[in-house]
Amino acid sequence: MNTITVSKTTYKLLQSKAQEIAQTPDQVADELLRHQLAPQHAYIEVVEKIIGPQAVIKDTRVPVSIIIGYLRIGETPESLVEKILPHLTLAQVYDALSYYYDYQDEIEQEITKNSEEYGRNYLREHLGEEGYLRVTGQTK
Repeated sequence: MNTITVSKTTYKLLQSKAQEIAQTPDQVADELLRHQLAPQHAYIEVVEKIIGPQAVIKDTRVPVSIIIGYLRIGETPESLVEKILPHLTLAQVYDALSYYYDYQDEIEQEITKNSEEYGRNYLREHLGEEGYLRVTGQTK
């Protein structure tokens, strides 16, 4: 974690805003700075999910990571909007691709966390081997 020094007046404003929206001053500052400093993507928004922030195409529930997944298995932006996700436009798909290249590390982490292998390891870590086997219906 990095530290940024702000004036007392600015910190009071952060505290006030944080109380209004039930967040910490750090969360408010991070959101404001990201919004001001990040490259702008007209069709992408970052929404807060249980698993953390996720970049999605605005007014849809389609994550950028899903677009990247389709492209990795051989789909093209054109085939996505023609056959798979016809409610999207080419501009939205290309903006998702642009967003991916601006935030590649974050999207790659999301893709990794949504993999079957990660899920299995997570369950083993949190449930233990016996609990994992019971939940997945496997036997020793």
